[in-house]
Amino acid sequence: MAGITLDGVTKVYPDGTEAVSDLDLDIRDGELMVLVGPSGCGKSTGLKMIAGLEAISRGTVTIGEQIVNELPPKDRDVAMVFQDYALYPHMSVYDNMAFALKLRKMSKAEIDRRVRDAAKILGLKEYLKRKPKALSGGQRQRVAMGRAIVREPQAFLMDEPLSNLDAKLRVQMRAEIARIQANLGVTTIFVTHDQTEAMTMGHRVAVMNRGRLQQVDAPQVLYDHPVNLFVGGFIGSPAMNLVEASLARKEGTLLATFGSNRLEIDPALNRERPALTRYEGRTVILGIRPEDFEDTALAPEAPPDRRLRATVELREALGSDVLVHFPMDVPPVLTEDTQDLAQDRGELEDQVGAVREGSAFVARLDPGTRVRPGDTIELAVDTSRLHLFDAGTGQGIYD
Repeated sequence: MAGITLDGVTKVYPDGTEAVSDLDLDIRDGELMVLVGPSGCGKSTGLKMIAGLEAISRGTVTIGEQIVNELPPKDRDVAMVFQDYALYPHMSVYDNMAFALKLRKMSKAEIDRRVRDAAKILGLKEYLKRKPKALSGGQRQRVAMGRAIVREPQAFLMDEPLSNLDAKLRVQMRAEIARIQANLGVTTIFVTHDQTEAMTMGHRVAVMNRGRLQQVDAPQVLYDHPVNLFVGGFIGSPAMNLVEASLARKEGTLLATFGSNRLEIDPALNRERPALTRYEGRTVILGIRPEDFEDTALAPEAPPDRRLRATVELREALGSDVLVHFPMDVPPVLTEDTQDLAQDRGELEDQVGAVREGSAFVARLDPGTRVRPGDTIELAVDTSRLHLFDAGTGQGIYD
């Protein structure tokens, strides 16, 4: 086992495209680090540079104590798991897992021990004689993992390994991978575009966009304290609601006004983010997470200045909660970051063209809410959990 350090790692293709720019990342020994971001953000390219499958244009990759820039993939002592499994269809599960060890000319006894140990960990003992075509998608992915485990490498590198599985299997396998990684204690880098996967699996999560690292931290820190507008909008499902708002102080209380709406900012948030005082009289970008709304019919004690009124367009009952969609009488936030986020969600044409006169909001409410499409709803907002960003730079407003 070993830590992995990326120092200024950059990838520039012959046509001048910079896929990864000055990536600095320190993955600790035994850590499960997740690289997440929209398609084309550079996360898979970064992983391939660690593996030696892509040449490094600038910077260094260190595995353990060794700089590996010039080492071929086979000498880096890392094992990759791909999304397409890459199993040999004519070989049994046993032989697929043993293949790399046979190439190393290990003894039959050692190969057998490693394969059977991995099969036990992965629940594959009864499938060792089967061919891949006789396995389910989840079982094939376990075999691909087994092939990596038997090598006993310094690190696992996983590139979208769950992309080809259905939703239920993805949930099962992400829990399984996290369990196996914790038991083995092997340094693991896991690449995904699915932020739910990232948040549930990673000890830490590195968010990337346009080839650059945006923020790396524990999942809860990313959720509670996004460093910028892109991270705030990318982390969380449904996504954070974003709107331009002006800040002003009235009788000692800081207020955020947008369209015909006004919200009193909780004094605790004001104290936690002293830089907000510098934004009085200025426009900021205000973020409200869907889960920070509540139907005032279920929370009647909410003060008037912490409420919004809206007309429900769509109700989605999910059992444990209800998603309520409603328009707000303010234009969409149009910045480079929000356009990247909209493109990732397939909404770019709507956002950039500003087809809607207002912004579409989503609230995650208690299943006890009785609102239906067409109803006017009054929503309480937890203004101690608002997110505020500089309208020019997109950076979070904190200290």
